[in-house]
Amino acid sequence: MQELSKKKFEEEYAQWISFAAKDIAFSLNRLKAGDLKKIITRNEQYLEKPESVFGSSGLDTIKKLSTQNILFLSTDAIVFSQSIFAPFPGVFDYAVALNRRYYIEGSWYSIITLNSTYLEEASQTILKYALFHELLQKEIYEENMRNGIRKFSPEEKRKISNETLEKAIESSGITPEDLMNEKDLMLNISSNSPLIPKPFAETALYHYVEKNLDELKDYREQSRTEKEDTIGKKLNSDFKDWLDFSTETYRKFLKQVKKELNYMDYGYA
Repeated sequence: MQELSKKKFEEEYAQWISFAAKDIAFSLNRLKAGDLKKIITRNEQYLEKPESVFGSSGLDTIKKLSTQNILFLSTDAIVFSQSIFAPFPGVFDYAVALNRRYYIEGSWYSIITLNSTYLEEASQTILKYALFHELLQKEIYEENMRNGIRKFSPEEKRKISNETLEKAIESSGITPEDLMNEKDLMLNISSNSPLIPKPFAETALYHYVEKNLDELKDYREQSRTEKEDTIGKKLNSDFKDWLDFSTETYRKFLKQVKKELNYMDYGYA
């Protein structure tokens, strides 16, 4: 039954990513040829070397805003997924931040990634607001993980996002004008950046951590309980089973985007 469920999910997701590629290609098609080339070239680099999605530049300000043992990384990419706020497959959620906790070789690594342009252009107040939102969500999802990994429904995810946004607004002191500026910045970045599906972003992040374990030893955290350690081992095993699928799906996504763009007509293929 579990294998059938996994197979069904893979088939449905592959179908969705094909539709997503068409919508995203339509959006990209408005860009100038040179700008489009840069984005597709970067997307191709990500496919060839997934860990290259992430780096460690431009993080000084955000690091100063947190005292937690978190690995901060930057990326030129924007992560997209099917929206949890709209019940239509053609509506996407775009994210400048990705918040994950991986269990690798007996240790936990807490990671927050942020878009590099967002880091450069957002005010300190906006960065504080974005970070607080991620930290609040991190706390909820990690508590769930320690208690046995209950899968949240879309409604619960919406509630978590909305409630943590409200708390982040209150805690950061962000103004309505700042929020408008943040939305405008998000729109601009998502329209002019390489877009990658969320599962591939998670896979790329896993590869980055796995390939840089020696340099990341200061971020290692041990399980608090034997139960948490058991959960970590199971999570790691399950996640590894999805690495090839998410990479292959991204390959198909990029191929479909280029096909929809008639990318060969640009003289770059």
